[in-house]
Amino acid sequence: MTHDLLTLAAAGFLAGLAVAMPLGAIGLLILRESMVRGLGEGLAAAAGVATVDLAYCAVAVGFGAAIAPALEPWLPSIAVVSGVVIVGIGAWLLRGALRPAEAATTQDGATIPGRPLRVYGRFVALTALNPATVVYFLALAAVVTTVTTAAAGPAVFVVAAGLASLLWQAGLAVVGAAVGAKVSPRIVRALGIAAAVAVMALGVAAIVAARAA
Repeated sequence: MTHDLLTLAAAGFLAGLAVAMPLGAIGLLILRESMVRGLGEGLAAAAGVATVDLAYCAVAVGFGAAIAPALEPWLPSIAVVSGVVIVGIGAWLLRGALRPAEAATTQDGATIPGRPLRVYGRFVALTALNPATVVYFLALAAVVTTVTTAAAGPAVFVVAAGLASLLWQAGLAVVGAAVGAKVSPRIVRALGIAAAVAVMALGVAAIVAARAA
């Protein structure tokens, strides 16, 4: 049983990394958030993403076998709605990126207090709208339930996946904070524009995939 739990912990950690590691729109946004507003807000963004990964993984592992057949007919519609909202969020982010950047520090170099709870909520919403995340974890649910009969197995998998996601996203926040003071405002602005365009591309891809399904 211990061997099974260790195997599930490793599998969950790898699953969490597989979701988190591709440096897509969310990763770029975490980097920019930390570069512009400091490590605190970058970590808030990272925690928001990891929270959704943990929640989706828990739902998929706990109820995936039961809800997958019920959700399947609705997945294309959910993907289209999510895609439209994501495109709208991307457009809003692009508008903000094109505006002159706000100063994140005072003249003496002190960081201006931000709104970490607002940042956390924004990244929770943006990550939750991505249909690819829930589909990925639903695909893993059946594997988890067949690998072990241990009662703690699913919980071990979920916690390991959430921890892996948190560690990776927090790493991006740390990198963003470390390089933020060393890059020019023009690079930060370009990163914000790239992230916003990537978010819109993510939404368009979700819509196209749903229409093709």
